Amino acid sequence: MGTASRYWLLVRIDRLGKCRTEEVEVAKAFFYEQFPNLAEREDVPHRQLQRQLIEWFRSDDTRRQMAGVCLRCFISHQIKEFCLQLEQKFGENHDFTSPDLLPLVLDAGMNLSVASPPSLDKMAQSSFISPQQELDENQTTDSSSVTTRTLESFDPEKSNLSTWTIRIVKSDSMLKRFLLEHGIEQLTNWMILSYMNPGRLKRILSEFDRTPTEISQALQLLDSYHHVYRSQVLSQRKSGDKSRYPDPTASQLHQMAEQLSASRTISPEKVLEELQNLAQLVRADRVRARGGTVPAESFKISENSLQSTTDSRDDSSDEQSEFLADYRQQFSNCLAQAVKQVIQARFTYWQRKKDQKAQNFLLALHLFHCQGVPMKEIAPRLGFKDQPQVSRLLELKNLRTDVGRRTLLCLRDCVLELAKFYATPMQLQDLDSKVQAALGEEVFTIIEIAQKEAYRGQNRIINSPLAQKICQYLETRNEEK
Repeated sequence: MGTASRYWLLVRIDRLGKCRTEEVEVAKAFFYEQFPNLAEREDVPHRQLQRQLIEWFRSDDTRRQMAGVCLRCFISHQIKEFCLQLEQKFGENHDFTSPDLLPLVLDAGMNLSVASPPSLDKMAQSSFISPQQELDENQTTDSSSVTTRTLESFDPEKSNLSTWTIRIVKSDSMLKRFLLEHGIEQLTNWMILSYMNPGRLKRILSEFDRTPTEISQALQLLDSYHHVYRSQVLSQRKSGDKSRYPDPTASQLHQMAEQLSASRTISPEKVLEELQNLAQLVRADRVRARGGTVPAESFKISENSLQSTTDSRDDSSDEQSEFLADYRQQFSNCLAQAVKQVIQARFTYWQRKKDQKAQNFLLALHLFHCQGVPMKEIAPRLGFKDQPQVSRLLELKNLRTDVGRRTLLCLRDCVLELAKFYATPMQLQDLDSKVQAALGEEVFTIIEIAQKEAYRGQNRIINSPLAQKICQYLETRNEEK
């Protein structure tokens, strides 16, 4: 689990959003004074130690404040480790790293507002003045932080602090939203299928263009899963077993295969595979319904999706190629139009300030996207003190979001109009919702590419579609002057 140093080393986020680990001298001195026999041990009895710290923290004891500091240090390490685990498990396939997660759940500093004796007050002030000065006004620890919620709800008689911290982190709304936007929902396949009902599953499968035969087999599979697996799990939980939705056992898979044998021959191994595939499809629908990114293999606008709308008419390959060429042109046009609208709107906003910010905004956009100049080097060119001033001027995250939203609105109307020439009237009846979902992912992909490009270091190669459109617009703007 680690050494005693976890109780005086604090993991926190600095003013630049970077993760830092620093020694809290006052907490270390307190720990050595109160637990001299544990300070140098590797096998620290954490459960016993945390009970004592919580007891002091929730009492009028003079050690209340420093007990809280030690607990916050320990919690910060658990938060960091859990974010590292998420990166190892999902990061590569879902394009994020632990530094993307940590600012969402780690505190920027420590609020030492709890009353304490004068001697500890003095020590705390000398130890924490530097990090506290470094915080922005909106970054101080408050009752909504993961750390504070963990401390307030932790019961040492029912759980250990490590497990409880992870539970609170998992339930954090900002982290859940981030993971959802990257196509991750923290529910097991078996819980998802246990809560699925046949009517909803039929709707989902229809939206993902499954055939009647595939839908019928999926409904039979779900029914056998509920009859065998879910009924047994619910029975176990009623009897006091707290385990939640474990992997199906070999016996359960065999029972499901036997139930399905009335309509088709299927092995237990194949049952497991089909259940996992079905759960992933349902998961994709849940993620999409909550505004997240749908995995590309589930539904993506490309030669395999919008083209499928016209395939049922046995159109020629020439007509399909024509449709896709028209679509790509419309996408390019809508992206360019959105870039122009967003940049012009922001330029007009800064112009109203009656200073140099409007021109600085255009210059910073050009340097960053067209020349690959890092923000820290852009700052002195604009007469700014530091990089954060450039970040606040450009607000690239909001800019990309606005461009994506405007592109999607433009593209949806264009594609629906275009589809009238290639799809039958019956196909057009349900095309709207499918196009909306598919285009949403396509636009998100373009914006995500630009975001990753912006995070690269010194030798950035600027070639994302969004960056190219920004540069084209800025060049055209200069030529028109």
